[in-house]
Amino acid sequence: MKRILLTSTALVAFAGAAMAQDMLPAPMADGTPNASAAGTDPMPASTGVQIGADGSFGYNEEVEGGFYFEGGLMVTTSAGMNMGLNAGIELDIDISFGDAERSQFSSPGGSGAFDDIVIDGSDFVIFVEGQGAGLYVGDTETGAETRWAGTTNMETDGFLEVGDVDDGQENGDFIDGVIRGDLEYANFAASLSFLLVDGENDLIDTGTELDGLDGLSLGVEGTFGNFVVGMAYQEGIDEGLVDFNPGSDENDDGIIEAGEGDQNDGTVDELVGLYAGTTFSGADVKIAYSRNLDTDEDSTGLQVGYPFGPVTATAFYSFESEGDDNYGVGVAYEANGIAVAAYYHDGQDEELGIEGSYDLMNGLQFFAGYVEGNDDLDDYEAYVAAAYDLGGGAALVASYGDVGDDYSDDLDEVGNAYEVNDGVTVGVSFEF
Repeated sequence: MKRILLTSTALVAFAGAAMAQDMLPAPMADGTPNASAAGTDPMPASTGVQIGADGSFGYNEEVEGGFYFEGGLMVTTSAGMNMGLNAGIELDIDISFGDAERSQFSSPGGSGAFDDIVIDGSDFVIFVEGQGAGLYVGDTETGAETRWAGTTNMETDGFLEVGDVDDGQENGDFIDGVIRGDLEYANFAASLSFLLVDGENDLIDTGTELDGLDGLSLGVEGTFGNFVVGMAYQEGIDEGLVDFNPGSDENDDGIIEAGEGDQNDGTVDELVGLYAGTTFSGADVKIAYSRNLDTDEDSTGLQVGYPFGPVTATAFYSFESEGDDNYGVGVAYEANGIAVAAYYHDGQDEELGIEGSYDLMNGLQFFAGYVEGNDDLDDYEAYVAAAYDLGGGAALVASYGDVGDDYSDDLDEVGNAYEVNDGVTVGVSFEF
């Protein structure tokens, strides 16, 4: 269920990568990070216990089936330890409701609560960090993902992402968790991780089980003056990292199974990648190479981004050993409350789009966009939206989304830089 939030950050990303509603600005105009921007943000300093909350209610017929309301809690705990260390946990709790008369957690006929209440605990991370090092366990990035900074649309740099980790969401997870260590020393930064595999996962077509630490993942980055270089490696696993339950319905058990639709079969390819980036005469320049050691396919990518005034232009080209080469261009403009981004991709990823926002600086913002995929006029998504800041963390949002007959993505993710539901949505959101 889409949670619509108000933001004052302008649209600055392209490449068709959907961004969260806080729309964090990307260093490169096409939405990919500079090599020097790779890595993850540190966990918060010692704060005790912090609880944030958000909620929303509104009306949408096409996706929500009428009126909807939902909420969530963001819990962060941290405390100082000896030797300058800081330890804590992070957890995101999402709550959504059905429309019947009683809760599955209450006795029949009780209290008029809601049936079909769904509580998802996700993004759970335990961490200990300090003195230039950190240990993270749970729904966190692998070592390779933490440091990898390739160019746009490389076909063979599919390192496991945090979205593949079991975070409590309904679909898309086939890894129970990740344990990762980070270390920064002088001009170098390194991340090493392993996959945490549940011992009860039955491997497909085998009589053995994976248990404990599997799937080594490594990322290393070094900074030398104006140059950043790095490498990433992902160990391959040729047996399924998924629960095997032949009686389950397709995509209905929260875990991707081998052979279930077009989903991942739970195996992991062995990958290696190298990258380098620098700034030259104001231009951000990046080159990257990746290779899939299981398929012997590779990609070599080049990317250049150049800002001039309020405009940033980006171009990339990825030479592919298998299939067509990928290439594209993009232009972004941001000034005086106006932000516009346009891009064109070709090759194995055919997509074009233009999205923009206008901030009137009085609490009112407007958004609009059009994205077309696969060189198909019927595979499009378009939207217009307005958001008004009501103060105190509240926002009034109205939007309209429309998709083509060949559109195949989620109907609550219409748009890239700003996402809306299909159809008309009117709602109010709160953040505390």
